[in-house]
Amino acid sequence: MKNIDSLFSIVKMLSENEAVYTHGRRVARLACAIAQKMSYSDADIKHIHFAAIVHDIGKIKVPGDILNKRGALNDKEFAIIKKHPELGYHLLKDIRPESIAAEVALQHHERLDGSGYPFGLRAKDINPVTRIIAVADVVDTMISPQVYRPTLTMDEALQEIKQNSGLLYDPDVVAVSLVLLKKGEFSV
Repeated sequence: MKNIDSLFSIVKMLSENEAVYTHGRRVARLACAIAQKMSYSDADIKHIHFAAIVHDIGKIKVPGDILNKRGALNDKEFAIIKKHPELGYHLLKDIRPESIAAEVALQHHERLDGSGYPFGLRAKDINPVTRIIAVADVVDTMISPQVYRPTLTMDEALQEIKQNSGLLYDPDVVAVSLVLLKKGEFSV
């Protein structure tokens, strides 16, 4: 019963925060396209879809005045924002044991070189599914309107992930993303 209650709680939270939900849906579309191109199984893609939709659920617990602040965040505000992966993990950890959603929520801001957060994990310690969702998340965030920075073009976003391939982002995931997005196999 705890799993069902947790799932209903997640659905309720998403229904109350359209920005987190719509971003999650866009990330899920791209992440699933990447996973499919990388030959993940249909069963794995279903888990990836759910994990991508809820990867930012921890932002629901971040004060709105910080989350929606125009312009740069100060150090204290950024420290609060950086807690959303752990907050998301705690919201998702009781969902079905085979779900990767909690781990993805926890790791989606980790980067291959250890510069990410919340733990500074390096490549070998980051779940391969999280690597997919992290690239989809970054692309969607860059090309979507944000209160804290100007929207980038798709070409600018692709240049960013290409430039940081192997450093911040998984090079295999980046290569597939470039094929999908640059060659028109996937449209945002």
